[in-house]
Amino acid sequence: MGFRKPTTVAQVTEAVRKSDPLARPVVTLGVGSGRHPFLYALLSGGIADGDSFFVTLTDRSVLFHEVASAGYRPGKLRYDIEHEQFRARIGEVRRRVLWSIFRFRFPGESEAAWLNVQRAWRPEMDRFLDVLDGYRLGAEATDGRSS
Repeated sequence: MGFRKPTTVAQVTEAVRKSDPLARPVVTLGVGSGRHPFLYALLSGGIADGDSFFVTLTDRSVLFHEVASAGYRPGKLRYDIEHEQFRARIGEVRRRVLWSIFRFRFPGESEAAWLNVQRAWRPEMDRFLDVLDGYRLGAEATDGRSS
């Protein structure tokens, strides 16, 4: 099981190779969807489901792998989204002390989902957004002192 971040990133890199052998991973982060991450974490007991993803920015696209329920490992590839489409679908970004969030409209959905990023993944989130064509945490982001 990849409960340590380096182990998890290595497992996700292997899953990316299986999903798209030509892709080169740039940055990976773990996210969970939903409006209330603390409540979700309490109710789920830390068990992942189809609403938790490993998001990997590659040189070719952005990949969303489900977090497998049998440990904190990458599961099935759920979405493979081109960079331009991803940029068009991302919304509000909020940097917070424990949980940072950004809104993203998944393909086939009419409303954007809240994607929650734990503090441990925040540096990867910042790098992810910066690398994705210079998307900056400036005017689009708030420090998140209020919800």
